[in-house]
Amino acid sequence: MNLFKRKPDKTDLALVVATVLGLAMVLYALVLTPEAGEWAAGVLVNLGSAVLLVVPIYLLNRGIDRRIQQVKVETATQVQAIADHVSTFEADVERRLEDVAASVTARLAEERERDSAAFDMLVHSPSRTTVEHALARAHELGLIQPKRGPRVCVSEEWNLYVRVDFDEGSMHYSANGFGIENGELIEFVVENKEGRQLELVPWREGDEVADIMVRIGRALERGGTSDGFDVAQYFSRLRDALVVAASHPDRRPIWQLCPPQWAVTSRGIVSYGDDDPITVTCKSLYDPGHWQHSLERRHLAGKPKIHMLSYHSAEDAARALHPEEPPF
Repeated sequence: MNLFKRKPDKTDLALVVATVLGLAMVLYALVLTPEAGEWAAGVLVNLGSAVLLVVPIYLLNRGIDRRIQQVKVETATQVQAIADHVSTFEADVERRLEDVAASVTARLAEERERDSAAFDMLVHSPSRTTVEHALARAHELGLIQPKRGPRVCVSEEWNLYVRVDFDEGSMHYSANGFGIENGELIEFVVENKEGRQLELVPWREGDEVADIMVRIGRALERGGTSDGFDVAQYFSRLRDALVVAASHPDRRPIWQLCPPQWAVTSRGIVSYGDDDPITVTCKSLYDPGHWQHSLERRHLAGKPKIHMLSYHSAEDAARALHPEEPPF
């Protein structure tokens, strides 16, 4: 039967040899000692000395071993406690991050709903307050530019447009051409196709929506149109322009909507709807091969099917508002 649970090493062999030598020395001392009593006394003295030396050391080692074991247990307990605390902390952090993420998502959705509601008020209940609120939210989101807001075509026959500007710093030259005067926060500009201003109609605080629309209608008549001014259609198309601009960053800042598929922006024209936006830059508007090389294949493949009337309307308006730069 193997008495060792492990293979003996050099230390084990040295201990065995030392034990055998010690026993041999004790027995040899019996031969050298004339009296057996003297030998026994010497052996007892040596054994007693060994006991007095070894036992305290053994007891001390036992105490040290027990303390080390206790420290190990305490350390393991503390480590486990720290691990549990860290795990709990990580779970709390993850839960808090999830709560923050959910809160942010909910608040952004709520903000978008408020934006949509503000734009819808242009159709349902237009007033100085609701128009200002809608334009303020559009300006905050970067949907419009202060000095060139979205315009709506109100007379296709006479190419007349009504643009709304929203700029707290509006300033204008006085009537005599000298000096400047303060403008209004909301101003309507009657302009032609090329964006040349024909008349400026400021919306002063306290003016009713009917009063300002009458002044715009009179300005349109002075611009040459004999068509009636469809106020409901104007606000509906203004609302649609803001909604389209809010739908994707490429569709802002918006200048003009050419339904049902294209819009004019400060950078060119862009499609809108359910598909990803197709953008045509100002430079590409004057490239004769742009349609053939970039758009015709997508149009024929139906990705998406391009509404030609809407596309050409947007292209025409964009060229008018973005004149081709001279080659030098």
